[in-house]
Amino acid sequence: MKKTVFFLTTLAVLTGCEYTPMYKEGATPQETNVTQAQCNTFAANTVPPHIVTDWYPIYGANGQVIGSRPETYDINEGRRHTAVKNCMQEQGFTRASIPYCPKDALETNEYRPLPKSPPLTDTICAVRQSDGSRVLIDLSKPVN
Repeated sequence: MKKTVFFLTTLAVLTGCEYTPMYKEGATPQETNVTQAQCNTFAANTVPPHIVTDWYPIYGANGQVIGSRPETYDINEGRRHTAVKNCMQEQGFTRASIPYCPKDALETNEYRPLPKSPPLTDTICAVRQSDGSRVLIDLSKPVN
């Protein structure tokens, strides 16, 4: 259990540095969302949930089993995730790592969100919006 908590904490810290969307150069956010929805639907229809319950024993102080606790999970979750990823790849999307914009650049200049996914260069970065969504901006093209 301690190893799992450590792993998840480390993963959360590391993933906070980059935005890792499925990315296709030239795609608009709307095109990306529509493709994602279609792939999610395809995966849900082809790899439906299969919920199973495992029972784990609870031991008393003397080592005797005094009860059990259930753990329920979907054994198809990984396969469904893979089906979505493969569907997106078939549509020309790949997983990209886009850094978040430095705060000092956002404080000194104003930028407009890019309407389409540009070629990824050193000046492209992601900004987290107040609603949790993300937009891409080009640091070499400030508005002011």
